Amino acid sequence: CYRAKCFHCSRDLCLMHLTEHTQLVESQTRTFLYSHEKILNDLNNKFESLSISSRILEYPFIQLEKWRTDAHQKLDQLAEQKRQEIQRKISEYRIIFTEKTNEQKQKIELLKKQLNNLSRQTHVANKEIKYLEDKINETKIFLHSIEKHSIKVSTYAFFVNIRTNFFDLQTSRIAQLASPIISQSTRKTRFDLKEFMNNGNKQRLDKKRSLSVSLL
Repeated sequence: CYRAKCFHCSRDLCLMHLTEHTQLVESQTRTFLYSHEKILNDLNNKFESLSISSRILEYPFIQLEKWRTDAHQKLDQLAEQKRQEIQRKISEYRIIFTEKTNEQKQKIELLKKQLNNLSRQTHVANKEIKYLEDKINETKIFLHSIEKHSIKVSTYAFFVNIRTNFFDLQTSRIAQLASPIISQSTRKTRFDLKEFMNNGNKQRLDKKRSLSVSLL
């Protein structure tokens, strides 16, 4: 019998089977086209009803508001903690201040007595004058150092990081971008928000004995 080759699958078939095969192929093709037309229509309908997600329009503000509330609570707790710490430092300083100033007053009274004794003498040695001058200078230096005493409170800025999951216009792919918002940009004022929310720990006194407050 005569034979022919199917252009779709390249099978070598007789004319009778070729007719049946052609009908089958056409049926499968129509089914494929119909199903994919339906898929395209469904996709088109979805794009027609598509709108910007609440993950873009609403959720970032919800996250930010939650952070603000939590941060305020942490901030209030930390501020109260630091108030108490400052009060303790002031109480400690009062004790040391009274003790040291009383010592200096006693030294001044002693120097005044020595000065009165020297004033009644006919001859005063240079070394005695030098001793008095040195002691008076020591007292002046001590007084000057007290005037520089302080309790310094160092505060640090908040850090909020915003990451976007948008289209990359150059490649048409979704790209993640980081856009930090910093209330103060100096290195010393940056801190990790995650540590702030998890820990709320206090900073210790620095080498100059100034009280440092950090929102960590």
